[in-house]
Amino acid sequence: MSKHSLTIKISAIIVSVILTVIVTVTGIFAAYTNSRHAQRTIAAYDTTGYRFSSNVLGEGYAKDNIKTMYTTDALRDPSTVVTISNYERGKQTRPNESNISYTLTARLVKYDAEQEARYVPVDAAYITANDLSDYSVTITKGSDTVTLDGSNLSSTTDFGGTLVGGASNSDAYTVTFSAEFATEKPNLYLEMTATPVSNVLPTLRGIIKADMRLAGATNAWTGAFHDDTTYAPAAYDGFNYLISGVGSGTCTLSWDSTKVALSYVSIRDLLSITGATQSGDSVTFPVDSNEVGRYEVQFYKVNVGSETWSDMNTSVVTLAFHA
Repeated sequence: MSKHSLTIKISAIIVSVILTVIVTVTGIFAAYTNSRHAQRTIAAYDTTGYRFSSNVLGEGYAKDNIKTMYTTDALRDPSTVVTISNYERGKQTRPNESNISYTLTARLVKYDAEQEARYVPVDAAYITANDLSDYSVTITKGSDTVTLDGSNLSSTTDFGGTLVGGASNSDAYTVTFSAEFATEKPNLYLEMTATPVSNVLPTLRGIIKADMRLAGATNAWTGAFHDDTTYAPAAYDGFNYLISGVGSGTCTLSWDSTKVALSYVSIRDLLSITGATQSGDSVTFPVDSNEVGRYEVQFYKVNVGSETWSDMNTSVVTLAFHA
């Protein structure tokens, strides 16, 4: 072998060794980096779930976390307690080791089937137009109290705090609706949002409603149109129908398709309930007031003429409940 050939061969070997070292070091660094990333991810969420929770609010959209509170007395204001905790729901023995600072906001909202969020903020014009000025919701934490009503539709800076880590800790907020919410059932609800300062924890949201429950009632679900009966049904292009009740069982909503049509959004929402089925002009779905105590659906007018509101509730649309 010539001296020149030997030099080329040695150079090739050196280059190969250098490349091997580079690849090895790069691989080690990448593995280290990925490992560090995995450690950060696991620190935020492990097999116990996120250690930031509420007994009422939940992850995801507010429309997916609906709580109905009941009163058995038309003169008694419905009330409930909303907690914000530094542990996964039901696992107080595994608190977050770090402090959690968060803000709690609240606002009055209405249901709108045409909006993806379903529940949207109301304005003063909506309150006035629907005679809702006397309706109020009071939120209390310790000595701090905020009242939402026609003149104060939202609270953005009044509540929140820091849950000290290392031990189980919760903040409790008492929410009280005026009795009219339960007796009149207006299209007006409370939305609450707990937002942690740390972006590795989820924001918690939920909708709170008020309703009546008969003393001793266990299983009873009913359906009825929820429109202003001052006007005849023929005066409307569409109708709002309220399904509500107590207990669990199965409801079947049926309609006369020569008179009305259930909106696409309402059919989609009902069929999204686990176990729901459709057969012709009826939808059957399971209900459980411990999870959801009311459903609001919309019908469009097909051919409504001389029908009264009694006709609408007994023959045009019916709801059958089976415990």
